[in-house]
Amino acid sequence: MKLLGLSAGRKMGNSEILLKEALMAAEATGVEAEILRLHDLKIKPCTGCTSCVQGKNGLIFGGSGQCVIKNDDMPLFNEKLWESDGIIISMPVFIFQPPGYLKVLIDRCGPSHDQAFVMEAKKVAGGKSGADPRIFKSRVAGFLSVGGAPHFDWASLALPLMNTFTFPMEIKVVDMHQVMGSAIPGQVSLNDSALARARKLGQNVANAMGKPKEQVKYMGDDPGTCPVCHCNAMLVGRESMVECAICGIKGELEQKDGKITVSFSEEQQAISRLTLEGKRRHFYEIADVQREFDSRKAELPAKLEKYKSYKPAWK
Repeated sequence: MKLLGLSAGRKMGNSEILLKEALMAAEATGVEAEILRLHDLKIKPCTGCTSCVQGKNGLIFGGSGQCVIKNDDMPLFNEKLWESDGIIISMPVFIFQPPGYLKVLIDRCGPSHDQAFVMEAKKVAGGKSGADPRIFKSRVAGFLSVGGAPHFDWASLALPLMNTFTFPMEIKVVDMHQVMGSAIPGQVSLNDSALARARKLGQNVANAMGKPKEQVKYMGDDPGTCPVCHCNAMLVGRESMVECAICGIKGELEQKDGKITVSFSEEQQAISRLTLEGKRRHFYEIADVQREFDSRKAELPAKLEKYKSYKPAWK
């Protein structure tokens, strides 16, 4: 069993120290581990060209969906990812959320890494698909994040947004943990409780690797407000409706004895963005958008002239 450690921070920084602590604990259970540092990789940003979907080698034409961007390390990253049975991502928090270079990697994964998209595109392509079949390999993940501020409100979006990497590939997150109060490089090595928690996370991920998906359970300290992604990031509407910012499922806000809870129906949980059904629905939503555009695309050249001719400049 192979466990990939993805370091999204500086070499020997706090997030990498936590990652190494987790990987050492995982290796003690018998799994093989390897580290990739995003700082060592050259990953160019996604341009939004949609070639992975509808280009010559696009998924809806039975192609592999491989990105047309060349001369970077995305193929190397993909190979390490496809080989893995589990992944632990560890990152610093700069301003509330994951650093930009992790977000660049997430954007590059795109439809070619989305299980539901690959499955539905194969139907559109008449049963043909050149996508790497290893995308459907069962994997689990753990998240580690470290922030310099002493209070959690300065890292509120960090762990929730890490789900944007795992959910398209149906990677089950089994544990996640946020460490605060480590602002100086190496400072977290003085925090015995943070190191112990990282070891526990490494063991949890290692013990979940290779298990059937239905047997994999979430083992984090906080079960979270959402029963699907276990996050607490909620969008509150004008009435009693609450929506999980990560899953997209809607629940009812309740207050009893001074305690606020949110209840989510089984029907809503079944269409979470983290489920195949939720992502399948999104595939057809995008298809509807494409059809609407196709019906009016003849108007586009004339519409664009307005913006081509506009060239503002300082006086």
